[in-house]
Formats: sequence, structure tokens, C-alpha cells
Amino acid sequence: MPINKGLQAALFLLPAFYILHNYNQLPGFIEFRQVINAAILFYIPLLVCYYGMIRLRISPQKTTAILLFISFLVLFFGTLQKFISQIPLISILSDFLVFTLLCIFITVVFVKKVLKYKDIRPGLSGPIGIIVIVLFVIEIGIYVGNMSLLKRNKNLIYPEKPLSSHYLSNNRPDSCKPDIYFLVFDAYTNNATLKAVWNFDNSQITNWLGEKDFHIGQNTHSNYNFTVFSISSTFNMNFIDPGKGSNGGVTQNVLQANKSLSDNETFSILQKENYRIYFLAPFSNIIQDNGLGGFFDYLSEGLITRQTFPGCFHGSSFFASLKKKFSASVDKDEYYTLLKSKYENTINTVNKIEATTDSTINRRPHFVYGHVLVPHDPPLFDSRGKFINSEEAKTATPYNTYVDQIKFANVLIRELVSYIQKHNKPNTLIIIEGDHGFRFYRTDSIPTFAFKNFNAIYFPDKNYGSLYDTISPVNDFRIIFDQYFGQHFPLIKDSSTIVKE
Repeated sequence: MPINKGLQAALFLLPAFYILHNYNQLPGFIEFRQVINAAILFYIPLLVCYYGMIRLRISPQKTTAILLFISFLVLFFGTLQKFISQIPLISILSDFLVFTLLCIFITVVFVKKVLKYKDIRPGLSGPIGIIVIVLFVIEIGIYVGNMSLLKRNKNLIYPEKPLSSHYLSNNRPDSCKPDIYFLVFDAYTNNATLKAVWNFDNSQITNWLGEKDFHIGQNTHSNYNFTVFSISSTFNMNFIDPGKGSNGGVTQNVLQANKSLSDNETFSILQKENYRIYFLAPFSNIIQDNGLGGFFDYLSEGLITRQTFPGCFHGSSFFASLKKKFSASVDKDEYYTLLKSKYENTINTVNKIEATTDSTINRRPHFVYGHVLVPHDPPLFDSRGKFINSEEAKTATPYNTYVDQIKFANVLIRELVSYIQKHNKPNTLIIIEGDHGFRFYRTDSIPTFAFKNFNAIYFPDKNYGSLYDTISPVNDFRIIFDQYFGQHFPLIKDSSTIVKE
């Protein structure tokens, strides 16, 4: 019996449609290797099963029908499971193990019926093939549109660069340009908030910085309460489009903001001024492979296979319990391992920042972006200043451990400032800033505490006339480029936007 070409087209186009559809969810952020790996994962078993069933003398028509049904369940397992979970009366079926058993039962019934029939009527074969082909063609059209859009916006959350594109250098020699250290301590709030919420007097560090001639902002606030949006807007010296800047629940927005951390107005201007840029933050970037990790890479990694049956199985609590029960290699204290990794990453970041110092006057100027994941949770230290044990960490809340992490951050600030000022050239500008404030107090406290950030700035000429008490990060580099590079960038309104996560 000759095989129906429409059914066969549906079978072999379905995985291609699935791969392309998932790629189009995050165009430009899915690596080519993911596409190749997914194609191998889907097509090799499919071909093996197809020719194996033919060797068992199952007709090509029945083989195609059976494999098409199974492929649909395997590829769209997560989608079907989510759909069922939204139906109240049968939502219990969405449990991974229950839904898996249900799929197996349905598959067995389907296969038995197909094998029982002497022939498969071609009535549905043609429409099924046409539907899959049309869906695939639509995805190709979406892909072409996405590639055209990527050429225009380069997958940046803030693609416009009006300041750097019209930038005119005053052509000062490199030796006269200041080195700039931009040191971010994640979720570090200001002293007023520490006093009001925790009754903690943090003046010891601000007094110490004051003795070092830093300008301390008393009522500063961030522009966003989400790291990648906050730093992206800081470097772009402008606000993110409101439609994107208020929604961190959209994966593409987050990844575009992450990419903008290393492709932005500030870096473009500094490159025109012959700066060497050091990107020492735990985010993927286009500047350097810093060995500090890619914090948001998980959003795109494995996206293509995540909703398939193997992906759902790997991410299920059922698999986690099996792994814990049968794998002798599983770390008995995974949480402690996480904390240790964070501590090592923090110390590694500090060491890398210090390694950039160079007291040579006649060299290319440096810009150093160092981002430390402290005092952001999870907590590393207890109230005694000792590394927190896993049992304490599991029961701790961000609120009751926050001050202890502030104390640790202060130790790092002292070390970095002292080291930079001792080992780098005198003409060095230092910004120490919280990308946002404390976000985990209460939901209704977001406007009050989430934006109150720490801000301390050192200008080598000690001229702080352009700074003001309520400055927000979006104006930091506008002031720096005006004061040290002869520009006239107007300040913009210091406002804050709550980001939905």
C-alpha cells in the first residue's frame, strides 16, 4: 500500500516546526548548537523507530500514523500538561506522573487500534499534512520577520543610541582621562532605610568613605527594582521603553536588558575615547569571558527541549526524588554548595577588580564594571560574621539576615576602595552603588524600600557641585561625561518604575 505523502510530510515536518516555533520565542538568544542538538535528539530516534517498524513488517501508513501520534505527545507534553492544569474538573491529571501514565494508556489504545485495522482511511491524512505544512510555513515567515527586526534593534532593550551616535570627543590625551570604577553591590539600600527598617546605623562605612573624600547621597533611589533593567538604564543614561521596562515577566525583555549591559551608550562613548573596558559581572556579555558566569542564561538554555517529555521529566519533582534516592554522587548539602559557590564568586570578582589596577600614567584609560552579588540573598554570613551553615540558611529570611550581609559588603567596599586608591593612578573616579534597594520586605513596601539605594561617588578633582541629594543612576554618567569629557548632556527626571517579575 503506497504511503500517504501528506501524512509522511506531517511526521517529518512536525519536529522541524516544533524547533522553529521555540526558536521564534526568543529569536537571537537560542544558540545554534541548541538547534542542532534538538534536531539530533528528535530525528535520530524518529528515523530508527520508523525503519525498525518497517522491518517488523508494519505498513508504512500505520508506522507513520503511530509515530506521528507519539511524536506529538512527546514534543507537546508540557503544553498539553499545562492546558489540562487549567481545566478545574480534571486538573489533577496534570500531575507529572499521573499525566505520563495517562499518555501511555492513550498511546497503547491508539497503537492497538491502528494495528488492528486492515487499512487506514486517507480521509484525515491529507488535512493533517496540510495543517503541519501551513504551520511550518507560518513559522518560517515569523522567523524572517524576527531576523529583520534583529537587524534593526540588535536584540537590545534600549536599541537607540542618540548620545553616542552624535558624540564629539574633545580629543584630550589618554593620560588625562580618568579611570572609572563602577562598583555595584546588589540590593544595597541607603543608610536612611537601614535606620528606619532595621534600626541599624551604617554611618561607620559612610563616615569612612567621607574621610576618603567621597560624596554620599543621602536620599538616592534607583530607577528600577530589577538588576538588569536598572544597570541597563544606567549605562544607557535613559529609561527603557515603558512597555518593556515595567515587565520583567517577559523572558525576551530580560535577555534584551542583559545584552544591553555590555552594548550601550556609555560603553560606545568610552570606546570612542579609547577606553579599555573590563566587564566583571556575573552576566553574559560581549566584552570578555570573565569566568563569573551568566546569571540569566538559564532563561534560554534548553528552551527548545524544555516542554518535551524528556525536558518535563528532567524538571519534575519525580525525577528529583529519584535522583536523590538512587544517585550516590548527589551532594548531601546542595544548599551549602550554592552558598559556597556564591562566596567564591564574590571573592573572585573582588580579586579580578583589584587585578585591573595599574598606576602607569601614560596608558589607555580603564573602565571597570564590577558587580558583587552582596548583600542580595541568599545570605552568606550570620550575625557573628561567620559563614552561615546550611540549616540556618534554610530557615533564614532575607529580612532577618540583611544587615549581616551589609556588614560583609562594607568589608569588601573598604578593601576595594583602599586597594584601588593605592594601586591605581591618582586620576581615578569611583562609583559605589546599589542597583536597587531591599525588595523583600512587604509587597506594599515596594515603592518605599525597593528603590532606596546606596550611592557614593569619588571624583578625583573633588568637585561635587553637579551632584545632588536625590540623584538616581540614570543621571550618573550624564554628569560624568559633562564634567570630565566636556559634554552637555541634559539631566533627565529621576523617576522609578516598578518591574513586574
